[in-house]
Amino acid sequence: MTSKEIVDAVTSYVRDENAKYAILIDGAWGSGKTFLYENDLCDAISDIEIGKNDRKANVYISLYGVSSIEALSKQLLTNYLIYVKANGNEMVKKGVKPVAGILGVVSKAFSFSIGSFSADFSEILQDISGLLEAKNMVVCFDDLERCSIPINEFFGYVNNLIEHCNCKVLILADENNIGKIYANTNIEQKYQTILTGDRKVIQDISEEDRKKNATAKDSITIKELKELNERLYSENFIYRDIKEKVIGKTCHYYPEIKESLEKLISGTDKHKGCVGEGNYKDFLECHIDSIAAVFSEVDNRNLRIIIAWLDMFRKIFDMTYRNMNSSKYFENIIADFMRYSIWVIVSSKKNKKIIKSAYYGNSDYVYFEGHEYTHTIRYYFIDKYIRSDYLDEVDLVRASRSIEARCEREKLYNKEQVQSTGVAYSELKNWRYMEDDNIRESIQKMILELKEDKYAYPAYSNIIELLLFFNKLGLYKGDVYEVQKIMLSLVEKDMHVQDESRMPISFSDEDEKHKYLEMYKPIAESRKMRNEVLDKGEIEEEKVYDNADAFLQHCHKREDYYCTRKSFMEYIDIEKVIKLINSSDLEGIYKIADAFNVIYYMGNVKDFYMNDVEGLQLLAERLNNQEDVIAESITRKYAIEYLLSQINKTLIGLGVGGEND
Repeated sequence: MTSKEIVDAVTSYVRDENAKYAILIDGAWGSGKTFLYENDLCDAISDIEIGKNDRKANVYISLYGVSSIEALSKQLLTNYLIYVKANGNEMVKKGVKPVAGILGVVSKAFSFSIGSFSADFSEILQDISGLLEAKNMVVCFDDLERCSIPINEFFGYVNNLIEHCNCKVLILADENNIGKIYANTNIEQKYQTILTGDRKVIQDISEEDRKKNATAKDSITIKELKELNERLYSENFIYRDIKEKVIGKTCHYYPEIKESLEKLISGTDKHKGCVGEGNYKDFLECHIDSIAAVFSEVDNRNLRIIIAWLDMFRKIFDMTYRNMNSSKYFENIIADFMRYSIWVIVSSKKNKKIIKSAYYGNSDYVYFEGHEYTHTIRYYFIDKYIRSDYLDEVDLVRASRSIEARCEREKLYNKEQVQSTGVAYSELKNWRYMEDDNIRESIQKMILELKEDKYAYPAYSNIIELLLFFNKLGLYKGDVYEVQKIMLSLVEKDMHVQDESRMPISFSDEDEKHKYLEMYKPIAESRKMRNEVLDKGEIEEEKVYDNADAFLQHCHKREDYYCTRKSFMEYIDIEKVIKLINSSDLEGIYKIADAFNVIYYMGNVKDFYMNDVEGLQLLAERLNNQEDVIAESITRKYAIEYLLSQINKTLIGLGVGGEND
């Protein structure tokens, strides 16, 4: 559910005097449940009128570390006095009148103090004035999964508040982890019980190795040990059995990354964002979509990690802005730093690795663990900054200059991107707030705009995904295959090279993934072939086959282009390369060999150019054919053999043997 949907559900619950149950707001750790309460729910509850000039009172309690009902009661009463009666800024000078339900669980032995005022409850229980209007209270218990009160006792306490005190109760928790705290008490004894029978603890092992190794069958990995301990000793199963007696409704909070970013950066009508005003905030607001895309790229929705990145990246932004603001490539520079810094902060917080896949120019080309097909350039000054909190300005500027140089190389070859002019797709992004008929109208409008070629190719995958989603909901009854035909027709006639750059798509199940690929894969393959045709035409116009110098210069300028497309041989004409070799002098042949080395220079070449195996093998075969390649002199033959050796070296790097190995 979105924040708005949860606010609507909670306010409806608070207004309903007959709702004698608690509401659970379930969300993973770091999803922003507390943030939701502080920035949305608290104000919404306080705005609910319950009588003339009277409103509901919020009382918030974190259960983190609370180990007894007595301690919880003390916290509840203290928070009520401070934040409801004293408004958090006045000393409390009155006694407390716990109503019947609360009095039963308050220990007469404890006391509390606020400033210079203190009271022993055992002394004031006989002299109390009407202070606690329980029926107007909405109590929010946060961090239930971190609470060490037995779950049945806690639910008994909550039920008492609801049934006897007429309170409304919200519980914020990660439902999957409720009760698991008990698995970590006396953990040594529990592990010993699990490991009876001389079971060995090992770091890791595959199922295949376990089946082959008889000894391994009696072993258990560290991960398996932890999971088994939680299953055996967790109170989560107790929670599942008794939750229905207290919790009448569960709201699963799964906020959109962009929604969380907007609140953190821009704030809301009643609350400021967490980054302040200035250039940094302006930059973040303009790039929210890009930031959300990168966090999605590395599967992070944890609000604490996002906040940590917002705080960390400020210094990088300020230093880059100070040094590189006048650069025409400032946006490229800051985008690179932004993306890699998000990768680093998420990897450090989630214990994930950033893995080197190749040496790319003057930098390492890396991927995030679990996302082998998504790459970026590593910036070591960011790694150093995360580790030591020291941001090296010299290294930052040096990295910025390298990005400028790369952009200059690409400048001549990167055409201006085709922009979408259709508006219906943007409207449908907010479909949750639209009526069914309005959604259907916008879908038809979007398909009409598509027929009129108002969408750039990068939007095609998103449109397919959206139509399949609406088809599943029953809001779109049309044939998605017809939309696929429209897209294929547009790609075939397109005169612009268009590449795909979009957020990763997650699927709820394999069937959903299969339907999407069935629709979109033919479009992607058609787009790739169309790009190859257009690129080959551009190469012809550039006359790169006129001489070896032109061919070498082209490879230097286009090395990034071919690397990102994971192919070189699909874009060049082998026949024209052979003619170029035959028309070149000895120096020219060596320059052609250098051109191939420029393209295939990285150590882990197979991660980038596996599509080129067949083309390189064909070229090697042609170089070995004396009828195809002129080698009349010894030195010319030697030069051809050198070129062939470079081709074979690349083939070996790709995992296959070259000719004449």
